[in-house]
Amino acid sequence: MDIHSWRVGNAPQQNAQVQLQWKQAIADGDPVEAGPGVRVFRPKYELAVAHGGTEFFRHTSVFILAFAVKDEAAFDQLWSDENLRKVFTERQIQRTMWPIFRQHVLDGSSRLGIPGVILPWLM
Repeated sequence: MDIHSWRVGNAPQQNAQVQLQWKQAIADGDPVEAGPGVRVFRPKYELAVAHGGTEFFRHTSVFILAFAVKDEAAFDQLWSDENLRKVFTERQIQRTMWPIFRQHVLDGSSRLGIPGVILPWLM
């Protein structure tokens, strides 16, 4: 896991309307086989927060997720389907990791003396 928060400008007053720009990326080559029946994903989340068009906070979290796979042949066959991969990465991984990323952002902004950046419960 890797966590970084940056204060890149002056933060607005608390309760100000801000603009959020975020993205999720899955590392090339994921999932990585980490042993018999284990697949590892390394999703990366990036967030930029701006006020009035000027960015004042940036945060990046990289996670390491290990999943147990009971039937590796079935998993590999299903994983070859691009639509299933997209559903899994955009829904399952995102919904699993979003609450943790949300807390990372809140903690990172608070540590930098910025009024807490509170993200929605689910994105």
